[in-house]
Amino acid sequence: MEKIRRKIFFWTLVIIFFIVAPAIILNARGYRFDSTRGVFVYSGTVTIKSNPQTVDLSLNGQPASGQVSRINSSNNLSGLLPGNYEIVASLPGYRPWTKETDVHSGVASEFWNVMLVRENYTVTNYDTAAGIDKFFISPKNKFIAYSKNSDGLKIGILNIASKITESEFPIDGWNLMADAKKENIEWSPNEDYISVPVEKEIAEKETVKKKTSIATTSPTKTQYAYFVINPAEKNIFNLNEFLGKDSIQDARWDPKNKDYLFFLEGQSLWRANITNKDDLTLISDNVAGYDLSGSSVYWIQTPNNLVLKSALDGTYKSQITNDFPGSSDIPVNKIIVYDKTRVGLINANKDLFIYNEGEKETYFRKIGSDVESLAFSDDGKKMLFWSGNEIFVYFVRNWDVQPVRAENDLTSITRYSEKIENVQWSKDYEHVIFNTGQWVKAIELDGRDHRNCMDLISTENSGSFIRYNNSLEYLFFTDKSGDRNILKSIIFPEPTPILGIGG
Repeated sequence: MEKIRRKIFFWTLVIIFFIVAPAIILNARGYRFDSTRGVFVYSGTVTIKSNPQTVDLSLNGQPASGQVSRINSSNNLSGLLPGNYEIVASLPGYRPWTKETDVHSGVASEFWNVMLVRENYTVTNYDTAAGIDKFFISPKNKFIAYSKNSDGLKIGILNIASKITESEFPIDGWNLMADAKKENIEWSPNEDYISVPVEKEIAEKETVKKKTSIATTSPTKTQYAYFVINPAEKNIFNLNEFLGKDSIQDARWDPKNKDYLFFLEGQSLWRANITNKDDLTLISDNVAGYDLSGSSVYWIQTPNNLVLKSALDGTYKSQITNDFPGSSDIPVNKIIVYDKTRVGLINANKDLFIYNEGEKETYFRKIGSDVESLAFSDDGKKMLFWSGNEIFVYFVRNWDVQPVRAENDLTSITRYSEKIENVQWSKDYEHVIFNTGQWVKAIELDGRDHRNCMDLISTENSGSFIRYNNSLEYLFFTDKSGDRNILKSIIFPEPTPILGIGG
């Protein structure tokens, strides 16, 4: 009897071993038992990298936890049966991020740019900048130049660290150039100078008095000029008067050489030394618009709307394009360049054309209408552009991180009935920051399932001026304080010392 019991026990263990061992081995190799089908299937994975780094995750309403990668701080939820999952990333004090995804056998569904925004941000006020209209952050992120026009035009220099205005420069009798001209205050690369575009109404001609008349009305015209400020030496001068040029347009600082700037006079492109009026170089005639990139100046040559380039001093001229896909009867007056292989062009009808020497082929085509402006990502793989009510992204190069996108792909990101303003890239170049009405928002590029669009802040007045600074990770904006605008900021996104993953 005892012998029989031992045999039963032995064979029971053998049977259990042959049942359990394969299950353990299959489980270790990533297989899971699907009870609905009654078979083992190869499992999938969901990988999430978020800001903030530590978040609570759930799948289909059930709490989920996974292994955190020490390399990139991503959270890997492995061993998932193939199927559809609703992912929720949440954290107290933050608005949740949600997305549905299909998990497939042996495949990781990756979400590298999950961003949660706070329900309420701590706002920093810069009270010394009361009454400002616009502001511009210096290249080294030390100062902000702001304009205010309550008692005549003044340009203030605010120290970001101390939040104190160090100096103000009055420009009596002038106003900051109107938004329609699309010219702004600009810092030189090393924060040595600031250029300020201004305008004022002047009498076009003197009033002629006749014997039978008491008085006549003089017609007026708008006069434009640029003032140059040296914040360190606390001096300011009229650039037009210094150079003896009446019609300076689109002044831009030389990106490599101190004391030099470029400007248009009619259709002539000039490079000038602001400390020596005799050091003046004509780069080219018949120029409709220009841009600076690296160590080169690029311009649109009329009448055929061709793109040319040269070194910053005007030497080594070369031609980039040989034709133009649109009508040459409509002038192209705006050019934005990443490099000689990636150029955006906007004509007088606000049609956008892209010249893109891609990795697969060369593209030169119209991709948008009613376009206000554009901005390339720092890595040159994406181009953001927008109209008054819609935001788009064009992929200049392949993007190999999920969601994978190919060069020459064009995607509409969002559309609003209200006017969209201040469109700009976020730090990860996978989110876009903008404002519409009283809301400042951030929207993700990832269009799988839906795009999470998040409200960052609400301002008291509509159409606040906003600027996001990638280096400081500050979002600066104007808002009401009493009856005047002041400068404010929030920290966005959450600070993190760990590097992310790129495309």
